[in-house]
Amino acid sequence: MNKFLGFFKKLSLVAFLLATLASCGGNSDSTKTVDYVNDGSVKLKLDYQNHDFFKDGVGAVTLRTCIDGDTAHFNALNSSSSDYIKSRFYGIDTPESTGKVEPYGKAASNFTKEKLTNAAANGTIVVSSPSDTYSVPQFDSTGTRYLSLIWVNETVKNAPYDSLVLLNLWIVQEGYSFVKNVEEIPAYSDTFYKAEEQAKAQKLNLFSGEEDPLYNYGDYDDVSLLDLKAEAVLSLTEANHVNKYNNAKVRVRGVVAGFANKIIYLQAAFTGDDGVTQYAGVNIFVGMASILSKFTTVNTYLQLCGTCEDTENFGFQITGVYSWRYTPKDENDTVVLYTPENIPEEYKVHDFALDSTSIVPTNFDYLFSPVYVNDNLVVTGGYTSDGAVALYVTSEDGTKLKFSIYISFTYKPDANKPNLIWNSHETFIGHKFKVGGIYTFHKGVNSTSYQINPRSAEDLVCLDL
Repeated sequence: MNKFLGFFKKLSLVAFLLATLASCGGNSDSTKTVDYVNDGSVKLKLDYQNHDFFKDGVGAVTLRTCIDGDTAHFNALNSSSSDYIKSRFYGIDTPESTGKVEPYGKAASNFTKEKLTNAAANGTIVVSSPSDTYSVPQFDSTGTRYLSLIWVNETVKNAPYDSLVLLNLWIVQEGYSFVKNVEEIPAYSDTFYKAEEQAKAQKLNLFSGEEDPLYNYGDYDDVSLLDLKAEAVLSLTEANHVNKYNNAKVRVRGVVAGFANKIIYLQAAFTGDDGVTQYAGVNIFVGMASILSKFTTVNTYLQLCGTCEDTENFGFQITGVYSWRYTPKDENDTVVLYTPENIPEEYKVHDFALDSTSIVPTNFDYLFSPVYVNDNLVVTGGYTSDGAVALYVTSEDGTKLKFSIYISFTYKPDANKPNLIWNSHETFIGHKFKVGGIYTFHKGVNSTSYQINPRSAEDLVCLDL
């Protein structure tokens, strides 16, 4: 009897262990990692060869700019359009890393950039609408970005369309995004949700429950615009310089020098022991936020908190500003210290008046500050893109200048003719202008160009209408 009981106990123990393994997964399919990106369940069903994205909703592209985890800009191939594609990735919503800064936003942005950069250099990128038929692409709610599926092959140029994988799904599978609004792709929607559930079960990235090592959870430090400018200049002049304020959370003070293209330009004056005054400025990118005019009016003196970013796409700026409340409720909220009506004279915006030929990239005295050109400029060329107009200019004697003019607003050259609108660079060519605006720069893939950005039509006066 005792032998029988012993055998029974051993058998029960074995059964218990097997049941435990089964409940924990063991080698069962419940813990098996499924590579939904590459298992063939999601494939592009439309041949992209010889198709135009703007007409057919699918087409090969080259990478123009990576913006964040779920947004990128592309140049269309096989297209007669000179415009470029601003893509908002359909079906996903990664944490923010531009206008706002959120945990895992930078990590998501880095992942997307890595895949797109690899595909751009060594493989194929195709952008399509969330549709199984050839059709004109649709904008998102902003009216400026196309809802897009991004298909990539990282190793094969001009890859067959059925060999491409869906980057949108890949981002979800790696735990960098929630699934959002996949109604337009019913054939793929179940796979998206399965990939999301797997990422949650495996506690990947956004679903890890851990702090993001790339996100700054610290407090805001008081920093002067002069110190920020010094680092920005080093980043412009030294190829390998690492900006010590990149990803820093800062509290800054300065006077509003302008507001255009979702950017507040902030300036401050600093007088040294020698009596010499220097001026420093910074760009405050507000993203899609709606900003009250009390924060954007020239000669308003602000204190605000945000996160510094020094990127190859946008240069140095402050983003993720803590709050734009009408009435501050927190010590880190943006606050108006002086309105334009009561600002002390020494805090007011300083404008630089300069001859056109003296404005050169090697002089950073007026970087991020308002510049008014003493002499008249003549437009000789330019380009139009995404509602903005860039103009190449010379002095009246034909001297080619080392800066361009960038207009981000709807330009009306004649106040007496409100219906007269110039919205392409061709309409400006040959005309003479008096020019002012914020002196800043644009970082390209291989070079940096310098610009004067008029803040309104008052900064750009046509002299020969």
